[in-house]
Amino acid sequence: MLNEQDRAIINQGNWFNNCSNHLQHDLICHAKVVELNAGESLFLRDDNNCGVYCVISGVARVSGGNAQGKEAVLSFIPQAVWFGEVALFDGGSRTHDVYAQTTLRLVHVSERALNKLLSEHPAYWREFGVLLSQKVRLLFSSLEDQALLSAQQKVGKYLLMLTAFDSNSSNVYLSQQQLADITYLTRQTINQILQALSKQGLIALYYQRIEILDKSALEDNLNPPL
Repeated sequence: MLNEQDRAIINQGNWFNNCSNHLQHDLICHAKVVELNAGESLFLRDDNNCGVYCVISGVARVSGGNAQGKEAVLSFIPQAVWFGEVALFDGGSRTHDVYAQTTLRLVHVSERALNKLLSEHPAYWREFGVLLSQKVRLLFSSLEDQALLSAQQKVGKYLLMLTAFDSNSSNVYLSQQQLADITYLTRQTINQILQALSKQGLIALYYQRIEILDKSALEDNLNPPL
């Protein structure tokens, strides 16, 4: 069951907050809570479509892998963000693996419920199209960052992004290797950048956790004076 705090978090999401009241109501009515421990999988590449999800608390990790078992981290999904809509549009299987990076609590709206809602309310397709287009915009922005930002700016921007969705937390739960994967930098470079930021008093480093101590100063690092 969704409680009041769950609903408040869902309402913080940009996409959901801008949906029609009818779609908001229908999604909440059909939502079920899913809880995972850190490291457990939500779904894997090539699994059948099972609906859409929204993170209520914790962080989900999106990744791919090869036959040798090497994992490539592609993205992290923080709270209030909906995902899983790609398979809704093309009817295909899941494109990547999704794991619980931390203890994870989500809401799930099943494929069956979604198909029924979309059949009864075709206008909902456009609203899910907006969700998909937001992901495309984010992808283009990420590609631009890879081309234009310095290594330190890439790291700072990603750390800030992961904490922006939860005003009550300044912690980012990931390993240095995962941060290296997501920013397309080497682990050695990541370590050097994090150590430098730590010496400046902007972050504190722990095992698979980074605490942001000064968000304002970290933001200033993204826009150095000309």
